[in-house]
Amino acid sequence: MMYRKPDLPLRLWALLVVLLLPQGLSAASPGKGGGKVSLGVTQSLRGAGLSVDFVRDATTFRSLALTADLIDILDGQASTPGLRLTYHHNIVLKDWNEGKYAVYAGPGLRAGYVRDLSHHLGFAGGMSGDVGLRVHCLKGFSVSVEWQADFALQFKDRYRQDISLYSAGYSHSYLPYVRIQLSF
Repeated sequence: MMYRKPDLPLRLWALLVVLLLPQGLSAASPGKGGGKVSLGVTQSLRGAGLSVDFVRDATTFRSLALTADLIDILDGQASTPGLRLTYHHNIVLKDWNEGKYAVYAGPGLRAGYVRDLSHHLGFAGGMSGDVGLRVHCLKGFSVSVEWQADFALQFKDRYRQDISLYSAGYSHSYLPYVRIQLSF
């Protein structure tokens, strides 16, 4: 059996994971002001998965989320979900009541093997941005509602190589994500 070299999209996705994971983990390292970690789940009509926030101080935090991409799944047009990884560097724009309520936004990156509106799976990678509202409910628990817009290219290999704009990333950005997290 001969070894087959992984396709370019898979190698690019692996490279992005290798570059983003240490970035997020370094944000939680104790240093100036220490660091807190929040683990939780995220749910939307766009996808569902796990999320982790690395809080450096009261004004910034970094988010990593690994989600099953549910575009075309819930309406029955497809049966196989995609997989995506997002990273955001969020800045708290305004907080009230000593940080109990906060509005945040930030730029980020995204990568994954996802389905676009053309119903074909393919590797997609590019920029992302989010804006959200976070409420700290009980001791250590928080609930967030956030909106994400992705501007990415998608590489499809359906009978021939095809590169196109990942249109589901911005056309479905009106659908919010709800995140429930526990801080440590």
